[in-house]
Amino acid sequence: PQAFPMLVGDMDNSGSLNAQMLHLVAERIRTKAVFQTHQAKFVTWQFDGEYRGDDCTATLTLGNPDLLGESGERDVVPPRPGCQARGGPSAEGRVVPAVILVAHFLQSITSRLVLGGEMVYHRRPGEEGAILTLAGKYTALKWVATLNVGYGGAHASYYHRANEQVSV
Repeated sequence: PQAFPMLVGDMDNSGSLNAQMLHLVAERIRTKAVFQTHQAKFVTWQFDGEYRGDDCTATLTLGNPDLLGESGERDVVPPRPGCQARGGPSAEGRVVPAVILVAHFLQSITSRLVLGGEMVYHRRPGEEGAILTLAGKYTALKWVATLNVGYGGAHASYYHRANEQVSV
């Protein structure tokens, strides 16, 4: 049995840190936070929330959120009328932090068929977009086939167990 919350990390000689914190909020809900620093500066943050049902799984991931430092770049859009940036009016535009949001959902349709999808949203100065990928997996007695279809094309895989010693 695992004990929660769980904190795992390592630090190198220069003070760079990789750390993860896992917490089981409820029997079916797990959260994870990942932090990475390089010489005392935050490099990457990631927060995950996962729900595991009897026949489905849903995950939401927020990557690189800049909650404290406004380290994003200046957007080319001027500030809204009547709004002021910190320190007074600014003609440079507002700070737009880079962020990535990923949502997964998998649902067992039958004991052998699982269908689901993934949506990835990203935003950074001058660029914003979302990509949707649909996925399926069929499991037979001696083989498994998967198919992913999305913006980048399609990817199929097949695994066959010939006998106890050989898998293709």
